[in-house]
Amino acid sequence: MADVIALVKIYPSEDVSDMDSLVRRIEESLPSIYRVVMKETVEIAYGYKALMLYIRFPEDTEGGTEELETRIAGVDGVSSVEIEAVTRAL
Repeated sequence: MADVIALVKIYPSEDVSDMDSLVRRIEESLPSIYRVVMKETVEIAYGYKALMLYIRFPEDTEGGTEELETRIAGVDGVSSVEIEAVTRAL
């Protein structure tokens, strides 16, 4: 079965300044079927930044991205989570 890659936009809490630490906490919260394959920080406005994670997981994962969103949203320092796109990995 093929894998998919979800582009996940994560809005951190206002008190988060260390994005690398936030990425580590997110990675630790995810089961082993999810792998962060790329990360980037994007400017939103007035110095506020969001985190963009590219997360790879099996395409037949039950519930699609629901578990992924729920687990990331439960991480300390995460304000909200949006799935921007999902595409099949090559």
